[in-house]
Amino acid sequence: MLFNLKERLQALRMLKGLGTFLQHPDDLQSVYAVAASIQGSPMAAQMMRHLLSQPGLAAMISDHWRPAPIDLDALEQLPEGSLGHCYASQLKAQGITPQTLIDPAPISGDQDFIVHRLKETHDIVHVLTGFGVDGVGEIGLQAFNLAQNRSPLAVLLIFGGMLKNLQDDQPLEALLHAISRGFEMGLQAKCVVSYRLEDAWERSLLDWRRELNLPELTA
Repeated sequence: MLFNLKERLQALRMLKGLGTFLQHPDDLQSVYAVAASIQGSPMAAQMMRHLLSQPGLAAMISDHWRPAPIDLDALEQLPEGSLGHCYASQLKAQGITPQTLIDPAPISGDQDFIVHRLKETHDIVHVLTGFGVDGVGEIGLQAFNLAQNRSPLAVLLIFGGMLKNLQDDQPLEALLHAISRGFEMGLQAKCVVSYRLEDAWERSLLDWRRELNLPELTA
């Protein structure tokens, strides 16, 4: 009985978080509300097991590796076409600072490391995959994240995005194509977040995509 109650409470938290997202889909805080609703769930535990099985992430944890602080002005001075230059240009165009992306909470265990890693690489993965920062691009990226990381947050955000389109009587074609592309890319690529991407900002996107088995982007 208690176990069933726990499951029901978890489901109610997820519904509440999803409801917040549907009301404010462009608000980062609504995404955090959905993320908070799945903390401690069996789905989250499955994601943790999957990611901790990735050798690159396991090595990061073993080495106590953390990326160096990000200086967007310095990254923007790197050659055009490099990961750092493209990342800095994207964040500046959005008016985003690294401080809004990096979780300031201390890392006290493996799970904390994974949570930090997923947050701090979100926009780097945007750049590497070529998914835009509009609504369709964000949902496409979530499909990629689901295939790569087994992210339950991605499941809820994909569902929420599709539901929002239907609710607003908007066509689904672009969203479905982005989801399909994200799934395909995520299944074929190496585990992107398990690479120390920030240690090679100067490396070209082309080189990174080739190593990660991501498709080259066409203009």
